[in-house]
Amino acid sequence: MRSRIMWAMGVIMIVSMGWADESKISDTERLFRDIPDLLEGVPGDFPRFFLGDHEEETQWLSRYLWYHFRNRMGYGKTLFNQEYLTTADMWMGGAVRPDWGRPVQQIHREMLLAIEVDEGGYVATHQHYSHAHEQGWPFPMWINSLTGQQGVAAGWHFQNDGPGWVWDYNLRQHPDSPFGREKAMAGWELENIRSLGIVENKWRLESTGDSPTITTPANVGMDAFNAPYLQLRWTRSPAAPAGVLPYVEWKREGDEEFSPERRVYFRYSSGNRDYESVSGSTHSMITMYSHPLWQGRIKRIRIALAPGESNVTFSIDSFFTVYDTRHTINNPIYILACWNYFRWTGDVEFLGSVVNKMRLALRYQQTVLGGMKYNHIRNPWPGHDGLSGFTLNPDGNKQVNYGHGIGSNYWDILPFGWDDMYATNQYYASTEAMANVEELVQRHPEWGISRGAMGLDPEELRLHAAKVKQTANQKFWDQEKGRFIGCVDQDGQGHDYGFTFLNLDAIWYGIADEENSRAIVDWLSGKRIVAGDTSTDADIYHWRFGPRATTQRNIKWYGFTWTGPETIPWGGQVQDGGAVLGFSFYDMYARLQAKDAESAWGRLVEILRWEKEVWSEGGYRAYYEGGKKGTTLQGGGTAGGVGIDAEFFESSLVPSIVVYGFLGMEPDEGRLRIMPKLPDSCPQMGVSNILYHNVRLDVKASKEELIVRMADKPLEPVCIELEEFRQLAGSQQRGPVFTLAEPGIYHFRK
Repeated sequence: MRSRIMWAMGVIMIVSMGWADESKISDTERLFRDIPDLLEGVPGDFPRFFLGDHEEETQWLSRYLWYHFRNRMGYGKTLFNQEYLTTADMWMGGAVRPDWGRPVQQIHREMLLAIEVDEGGYVATHQHYSHAHEQGWPFPMWINSLTGQQGVAAGWHFQNDGPGWVWDYNLRQHPDSPFGREKAMAGWELENIRSLGIVENKWRLESTGDSPTITTPANVGMDAFNAPYLQLRWTRSPAAPAGVLPYVEWKREGDEEFSPERRVYFRYSSGNRDYESVSGSTHSMITMYSHPLWQGRIKRIRIALAPGESNVTFSIDSFFTVYDTRHTINNPIYILACWNYFRWTGDVEFLGSVVNKMRLALRYQQTVLGGMKYNHIRNPWPGHDGLSGFTLNPDGNKQVNYGHGIGSNYWDILPFGWDDMYATNQYYASTEAMANVEELVQRHPEWGISRGAMGLDPEELRLHAAKVKQTANQKFWDQEKGRFIGCVDQDGQGHDYGFTFLNLDAIWYGIADEENSRAIVDWLSGKRIVAGDTSTDADIYHWRFGPRATTQRNIKWYGFTWTGPETIPWGGQVQDGGAVLGFSFYDMYARLQAKDAESAWGRLVEILRWEKEVWSEGGYRAYYEGGKKGTTLQGGGTAGGVGIDAEFFESSLVPSIVVYGFLGMEPDEGRLRIMPKLPDSCPQMGVSNILYHNVRLDVKASKEELIVRMADKPLEPVCIELEEFRQLAGSQQRGPVFTLAEPGIYHFRK
């Protein structure tokens, strides 16, 4: 997917002769036949595909591109899909939805600039409102431990601050819960402060002396391991003075008194600003797990709300324990999404704005997540230990291991963690991307982007990436099964359920070596049968549009919030034999790289046949309604076996296989590489209105010729690198590097 940026000497300048006539360059039929759209309302300048004589496939692929772009839900800072969407969207010229009103490239720019990176280098998740970690995934929450065992975690909530989450649990399902609204006020010990009751949906408190404190009820304890963070949602009046911090103190089993030795200070505001706007409170996140005395059973917590102050009024929304729901994938995804945006746009101002955040995000992976020490990612966060959240006892009963098996990535109920191949995949890719960025910054002093104290050496990054690749292909490769395992947990146990997504990622990111890449594709294509797998050979593609997410039934390796996997049939859950439509892109790309173009083309044709059948029955929801096709759709809070619509924005990826795969387009800041890999069954392919550095291009490839139509005069000449096509028609000069300075139609031949 990525390669070092190449800088050729003696770049050829081509000036089109007579091709700049507006009547000619605006005529797309010079490259593609006029094939009618299957959907109404597709903008005239939205990209269309050309698949040679395969007119029906051409129509359905173009329809698919517009449908998923037009109908996916709104945009936002949500981090987990930023790489998927910048891969799918950045190349599309004319990508303007009527309800968005501006190009998708501008939207991605705004979102990437708005993503928060904390002072330590961790990139926030930006998922949605919850009662979990403010910068993490929305679950697990403290309430997920309450149903199974009292005293594991705890929380007090004084207002209805979010349907479907903790408040919904307390009021609707358990109206007698001691943790909700008026009942939540009972048992607190107040010192130099008095209660005014529930006022405007919050617990109102007023100081009656200096240094007011409140202490949790004596009958509610918690386990320190299950409370790595505490969160206080509150407001105070007047504003807090500078230089004085509130704090918490605690008593463990055996402690008679509170002590400054068991104290943690916290900032008045350290939460998510978006969430604060929902609750109408300031969110203070309090890091507890790093204190050496935060251990064992915690009996009581005292909150010093305003040390040294008096005449202060407080309104408390809630106070609760918080699991560490951060995701390791955030940092590499942020780097890769920024790189995707920049390499398609050449937006130097953007790069200058984010480069230090990108550097910090990589440094976090190198240090906190162990990348430099281990040459792979080791997750040290509480609960991200790779251990299952429950144990199956010999008598058939289950022991829930509260706080263990917390998810670290997109596959949120699977306990990827500790020595983590999924995170290592992306660490490798983000290291390579940063090497490219740092090399560009060095080569272009005219950009005015400082390397400063945070600058990284590109050659050192590449040397380290090579070590990561070597380690991954040794540590995480199962020689007998011929595939990568998911992770090695804190007890040294490896976990493998035939993670197709993980193995396809390894090929996409380039971390899998050639031999292992071939073995992966042989397994998925049925050439190799892996003993012990639930799904083998053709059944791996049971859902037709792509491979199952996993090929071995998993009823024992999940986080502690998902303890009944056996109650859902094989294939009834996306993460256990189900499938995600968008990841078919990686399947086709892997076949192109490790097998051949014909294999990838066969998969694309099957996807489009399935797509046509789906819409003949009314669309995705109607097609899978009631499980009539063997499962139901997941999305919008409903579990299911197939992920296609709703929050599965990554479905937009599939058509991009023509751009990145069959046409082999690889954008860098300096040039656009085009390396076609065309199947014999479709020896001509093309895409209209590709946007590269704000210049619109139509590209059409055949076995003998590559044609590029440039519709705009670029501010700077567009540099195109071609491996096979070395001669420009009408010129004696040859490539492999050509520079296009004027609008026109250019014919390149072998």
